[in-house]
Parts: sequence; C-alpha cells; structure tokens
Amino acid sequence: MMTAMTFKIHTLLLLGLLTIWGICATFKLYVYTVRDQTALLKKARTLAWREAVLPARRGQILDSDGNILAQDLFRCDLVLDALPENPARRKKLLCLLQEKFPGQLPAPEQWTFPFRLKSELTAEEIQEYRHFFRRYPEVRTAGSFERQILPADPVIREIIGKTALNDQQETVGISGLEQEHDLILSGKPGRIRVMLDRNGIWIHETLRVLRQPENGKNLKLEQSLTQLRGNHTSGAEQQDEP
Repeated sequence: MMTAMTFKIHTLLLLGLLTIWGICATFKLYVYTVRDQTALLKKARTLAWREAVLPARRGQILDSDGNILAQDLFRCDLVLDALPENPARRKKLLCLLQEKFPGQLPAPEQWTFPFRLKSELTAEEIQEYRHFFRRYPEVRTAGSFERQILPADPVIREIIGKTALNDQQETVGISGLEQEHDLILSGKPGRIRVMLDRNGIWIHETLRVLRQPENGKNLKLEQSLTQLRGNHTSGAEQQDEP
C-alpha cells in the first residue's frame, strides 16, 4: 500500500514536472511572440509570398512602307521544374504525365530540369493544363516573348541583327539595328506578387500586380525593304573594291 509519505513524494514530483513544463511552454511562447516575432514573420512572408517578372514586349521594326521586319511573338510552354520529393506524389505525377502525354515523353531518367513537356501552347491548352496539374506546382506554364524576323533574306536579317537575354533575363539587342536602337525598342518588365498555399500552389485571389510592364516603342525606318537591301549590297561592293 502507498504510504502518506510516498503519496506526498509522487505528488511533489508530478507538480515539479508540471512546473518545468509550464516554464518551458512560457519560454517558447515568449520566444515566438516577443523575442523572435519579427524574424519569424519575415520568414513566414518569404515562404508564403512569391514575386515574378512580367515580361515587356519589345518594339517592332518597320520599313518606310510600314512592313514589319521584326516583332515579338508570345509563346507559352509547359515546363516541369522538378519531380516531387515525396514518393507518393512523385508516382502520382508521373502517372498524370503518362496519361496526358502517352508515349510522347522520354524516360524520366533522361530528363534535364527544367524539362519542357510541350511547346507553344494555345490559350485553351494553357487553361486545360493549369487545371489538370493544379495540385502540382512543379508543373507550370512559362510564357515569354520570342523575337521573330519576318524577311527570309539573309541580308535583311543581318541588317536587323540579333537579340539575347542579359543577366536580368531581359531581351537586348546585340547586333545590327536591334543593338543600335536598343533603348527605343526595349521595354521595362513588370512584377507581380502572389501567395502560395502549403503545397506551393498559387492562390489566385491574392495575385497583385506591383508594376505594370512598359512595352518598347516601335522603330520605323526611313528606307523601304528594297532600299535597305540595295544600300547594304552597294556598301559591301565598295568595301570589296581594291
């Protein structure tokens, strides 16, 4: 039988444990609500919110007759950034990919991330894939502007020049008219902010445009397509003369 002294000792031990637990709980509460509150809130915002760039459309290049020589075309691809770390989610996603693209994709061992699942989506496909893969933030639609030079003539294409992405992933001219008039043709990208849920999926109701993109200005040349070709050819012939 438990004696009065034993009962008293057990009671004191229990009260001691409860007291220690209460002190620890109070300390934790103090840490989270007072001492580390600012740092924890900052970390939470970092985890919950994401910002992304809204690309700006580069200006067109036109000849004196109004013919478009170069322009930006919007294209959207379906991209897989990585496979889920969780085995069950990874298996489910692979099954969905096989269902959506039967026999069209190489073996997962051959994928290099980010892996392009499908190129040049239509507006209907963008909506379809966003809904189909809505629970998998690893799969996303990636939109971008692609520079298109319309004349097939290699001489005109050389005059127009080329573009490339800089360190900020902005399109800049690197040769020809694209480089010479880059300040006119280049736009200013915008930015958006959106909150993610615990699975990393966008909560579209929280989407906010922080800065609207500013498209570049069009460049209209003083020469026609024929004159551009002729002047370039004449210049080349003069350089070849001894």
